Amino acid sequence: MLGDTARVVAWQRLTGGIMSAVHRLTVESGGQRHLVVLRQYEAAPLARLVEKESRILRAVRGLGLTAPELVAESGDGAETDGHPSILMTQLPGRVCLTPADPGDWLGQLARMAARIHDAPVAAPAFQRWIKADELTVPASATRPQVWRAMIATLRHRATRSPRCFIHRDFQHFNILWRRGRLTGTVDWVMASTGPPDIDVGHCRLNLAVLFGAGWAERFRLAYEAEAGRAVDPWWDLHALASYNDSWPRFIPIQVAGRASVDTAGMTARVEDLLAATLSRL
Repeated sequence: MLGDTARVVAWQRLTGGIMSAVHRLTVESGGQRHLVVLRQYEAAPLARLVEKESRILRAVRGLGLTAPELVAESGDGAETDGHPSILMTQLPGRVCLTPADPGDWLGQLARMAARIHDAPVAAPAFQRWIKADELTVPASATRPQVWRAMIATLRHRATRSPRCFIHRDFQHFNILWRRGRLTGTVDWVMASTGPPDIDVGHCRLNLAVLFGAGWAERFRLAYEAEAGRAVDPWWDLHALASYNDSWPRFIPIQVAGRASVDTAGMTARVEDLLAATLSRL
């Protein structure tokens, strides 16, 4: 795509990133201009993330998962001032957090999640983000009993679940839209082989913190219709257990002014979803 004489003629920092710095670059090569996206990590130990995302982007190419194409990588940061970096094509669209038709928006999210889970991609085993024996009730809890019930449930052995390709960070901050149509799925660095319902639960958690448990439940029902099976509430709870008192601080960074954020009511909205999920056990 880009020749040896390519040069950057413009750049813009993109908003919402937590783990890495992401810039859109305008690159001139062979008399043509191209838009690409550069993701950079601060420290060399994170080179493994560049290497992993590069492998995933190669693997999903051509599978209809609306993922970027890999352009170049520098895992050791030798060409990028010591910052591990990955360069990829820019996908059309932008993050949409105020959909005009929430039902259709949630349905498209569900279809994409099911499509990812059906993709024949070999990926490393997923890593758990929580340890059940270390979970505690958040200081912001208004209904401590639902947190205690969740913790007690997660301390039992996990239920048997299918394993497939998962995005591992599937949620609306990583989905692009144009004119009401889903056009892109980004941030594949955590993609893994694991239980599909942990993807569903993670998306539901992120829906609840912004919009409420009702949106999260509608997404679950839409996904179940697409996948042809019920979502396992144990893995749903496992994903919801990632919530803690830091979320009201970093969610506004991800939103980046694209929607209003009621941080004061965030924990209560998650508790609504926890109660609904516990009722499915």
